[in-house]
Amino acid sequence: MEFFDYMIIGTGVLLIVAGWLCYRFPNMINPYGSMSDERKALVDIEGLKRATAIILTIMGLLIITADVLHIFNVIDVEVASWLFSGSILVMIIPIIIAMKKYNGFGRDKTGEGVHGPRLEKAPKIALVTLGLAMAFVVVIIAMSSRPQQIMVDEDSVKISGMYGREIPVADIVSVELLEALPHIKMRTNGSSTSKYSKGHFLLENGEKCMLFVRHKMPPYIEIRTSDNLYYLNGATEGETMRLLEALKEKEVWK
Repeated sequence: MEFFDYMIIGTGVLLIVAGWLCYRFPNMINPYGSMSDERKALVDIEGLKRATAIILTIMGLLIITADVLHIFNVIDVEVASWLFSGSILVMIIPIIIAMKKYNGFGRDKTGEGVHGPRLEKAPKIALVTLGLAMAFVVVIIAMSSRPQQIMVDEDSVKISGMYGREIPVADIVSVELLEALPHIKMRTNGSSTSKYSKGHFLLENGEKCMLFVRHKMPPYIEIRTSDNLYYLNGATEGETMRLLEALKEKEVWK
């Protein structure tokens, strides 16, 4: 697993723990925790804390499930990101409904409206949370779909973006130009769409490699080091050829 997977699974676990804590210590639930004792007496706290715990637990399980499916290559990172972010967005709706039902947004058991500065802020807090979640969706999708940038400098080949690497020039054993990629057996930990592939893959011959390629845009550059194999190309054929020439200028593996 990579850092991205640990981060997602950790988020899911934290949500499940938060659900248990909200059930065990309902004062953690906003705005219930900031209410006066008289106001709390009107709240259906059993219903509120149960609904909060269930919603947070389901959200955490959905996020963990999405990342486990990604780890075992059932879905790629883009779909996992959608499920991760979508779970947060979708679950905001039942949270708001539950808080309104059990008096989170200012109605007591009698059905009468209760107004106060703290309760009036609750819808704004929900809107801010929704906005942050939507911004997170945009950031994750942008990061996962952004094409890698490849640069050859004096000492290394630098590949930016998700799954990016820095390949020391001194470690390169050979560089070849290919008109077609070798047959890929499976993705082991990476992202692959009809337009690009990046990350860790397994070749049909059993050899492990890393891909940083745009599909249907040959040629491709094969870089072999003492312990790794890489395939990459540029945004255009001309860019790929310029990368090849920059690599050949090094000639440390000749």
